[in-house]
Amino acid sequence: MRFAVAAGLAAVLAVGVAAAEGGSSSHGVPRGFSPEAAAVVGMRDYWVLGDYRCGRLWCDALVRSTDAGKHFRRIALPPFSSQGTIPTLEFANPRDGFAYVRYGSRLYVTHDGGSSWHRSGPPGNVLAFALGGGDAYVVTSPRIYERSPVAKDAWRPLRYPTFKHGYTVGLAADGARVWLLGTQKRRRADDSDELALSQDRGTDFVARRGPCFAELGGRLAPANARVVWAVCPTGMMAKLSLSRNGGRSFPSILSVHDPVVLHQPSLTNGAEISPFTPRTAILYGGGEGPLLRTTDEGRRWQRVQQPARISQLDWLGAATRRLGLAVVQTRSSPGSGELWRTTDGGATWHSMGIR
Repeated sequence: MRFAVAAGLAAVLAVGVAAAEGGSSSHGVPRGFSPEAAAVVGMRDYWVLGDYRCGRLWCDALVRSTDAGKHFRRIALPPFSSQGTIPTLEFANPRDGFAYVRYGSRLYVTHDGGSSWHRSGPPGNVLAFALGGGDAYVVTSPRIYERSPVAKDAWRPLRYPTFKHGYTVGLAADGARVWLLGTQKRRRADDSDELALSQDRGTDFVARRGPCFAELGGRLAPANARVVWAVCPTGMMAKLSLSRNGGRSFPSILSVHDPVVLHQPSLTNGAEISPFTPRTAILYGGGEGPLLRTTDEGRRWQRVQQPARISQLDWLGAATRRLGLAVVQTRSSPGSGELWRTTDGGATWHSMGIR
């Protein structure tokens, strides 16, 4: 995503609107639109954020489909002022959504499906964000953690363990359960991160040994309240772990950067995982690696049927047990983004046109 700096943002958006009016489809999708981020709710509601050529510039656009991708229309774009970083989109339902550039912007909120956006939440750039059980959670500093119902801006501060400043915080939620992963000021003797668990919507936390390494961060992906995946950077590479007891422990190490030992996928620190069910998940190992699928909690992995070779995966998400979307770059050159969809739990993927 090529974002203009704040001083020139209005001018760039004006150019983008003019170019869109003269060079778009009948539904307002700019010609040459290349996706870079997405969100999906249920079977029919898709949002895709991307860019396109408008003269000598690259302009940004956000489009939405309410008929499972058959037609898209252009909607409002949050006024990000960060440059060079792809934003994140997350929707709790067809009306209530959130957008931010991690480490690079405040939190933006919509309550009308993306027709309008406004800033919300505590001050400061978003360090971590999660949706779960009808609530939104955001961390904007090592000491600021707040929760709000997704349908209104009613943020309230919550207490949680204070993590070491300057290091990545991981945040995930499912129902009333919330997981926070970070580096404590007093590091553990085994050099692990700490995982704080809550079963009451983030009101109280219990600290546990985390699955990742201190100061390197990690990404948590719950399949439900008990099954939680963790992707943990180890430097240039990463490991994949699985908890079957709600994050209280992560005894199952399913992948390290030495596949000869465990006969498991080799991961870089750009790896991503998206669970469709407690047993089924799609794994991207990073780089130009293919998408892999497990149906037995990671004991075995198989390549999936995909329409092209991946140069880089920008986003991966499951909406239901069978439906999922992915935003991939198929070449290293600008404008090579594609939107892929699966309707069989990740076994096969197909490229979708955005029109």
